[in-house]
Amino acid sequence: MKKQQKETSALNVLLFFLTPFIFLVIPHKAHAWSGRGHHVICSAAPHLIKNKELKEFLLQRPHTLGHLCNIPDIYWKSLGATANELGSPSHYIDPEVIGIKIQDIPLDFKKLEQEYSGKKNQFKPEKNIYSLAREMGSLWWRAQQFFDLTLNLKPAFAKSDLPKNFKEEQDEKLPFNQTTFKMIEYFGLIGHFIGDAAQPYHSTADFDGYESGHGGIHAYYEEMLVAQFSSEIEGDIVKNAKSLSKKQKAFLKGNSFIEQIKNLSTLSHSEIEIIKNKDPILKKSEVKKEKGMEIKTAAQRKPANEGFKIFKNIIITDMSRAALLIAQTWESSYEALGSPKLSAYKSYRYPFTPDFVEVNYVTNEASNKEIPNKDEKK
Repeated sequence: MKKQQKETSALNVLLFFLTPFIFLVIPHKAHAWSGRGHHVICSAAPHLIKNKELKEFLLQRPHTLGHLCNIPDIYWKSLGATANELGSPSHYIDPEVIGIKIQDIPLDFKKLEQEYSGKKNQFKPEKNIYSLAREMGSLWWRAQQFFDLTLNLKPAFAKSDLPKNFKEEQDEKLPFNQTTFKMIEYFGLIGHFIGDAAQPYHSTADFDGYESGHGGIHAYYEEMLVAQFSSEIEGDIVKNAKSLSKKQKAFLKGNSFIEQIKNLSTLSHSEIEIIKNKDPILKKSEVKKEKGMEIKTAAQRKPANEGFKIFKNIIITDMSRAALLIAQTWESSYEALGSPKLSAYKSYRYPFTPDFVEVNYVTNEASNKEIPNKDEKK
């Protein structure tokens, strides 16, 4: 028994010293807010909706919404290069790549491509920008894509008859059932990308903190700290969202959805310096170049249970902002669709693996360009 205890103790010590070096061999691939975070943001959002019909409908489906809000980070990530080439960079926006402030980035993506393609990458001056969508990211336009897809369901709802009996309620081919099912899918998917916009490290090229000695901050902030919340996290998000002042909710007042999500990213980006100042680092991260390779050693930090006390309020506010924008977007979309009678939807059909939706706002020329020495990211 003592021998086993000694071996366990030795293993724990070995893991303590090796943990920072795991980053040397395992490429970091971040999922904003992790599975738990995305789930609770989207399950909290229905509580913030005012429309009675929509609110009751969505409150009955927290499991479905939470699942869908994780699809882009889980199922779609498993689909290989075709889905990930432009899909993965659509989870973030890196203003440093084009060298302008995040709040000053224009919202016409094609004009941005024309202006910056072939120019120097301001974050990596030794490189030129070959594909803006892959190097700067395209979070706002990806979210807008799902917003548009939702609104495009209006004609289908307008000509769909409600189910008349149990058989029709369970008929997957019934137009009303098909259209409502697709609306639920799009609601969950757009919820994911709004959640990404609320995560500060999805609005910077220094997404994992290695440029500033904070290497490993991404997973620490969005996953390890989020895991420290109690089972009351959903209620905490709702309570905090309702307590925010008009000034704190001003980001919701943009003239269009894409302006609103840009406002959210801008707020998130403004928190990066605050997070760095509060980051409980014991030893800064290091980046060494050897034989043309970057060897990264993550920062050593205080345990997550201690960091949680520092960051709890910031994280809850980030999540609350996301839940507010999700609720507002779902509600405005629903009303734009003509406020269909969702209480008539009784189908048991479940969206286990929604089809990947191809990015539709990138020019073929840009998406086909090869990027030399492309880094794996987010």
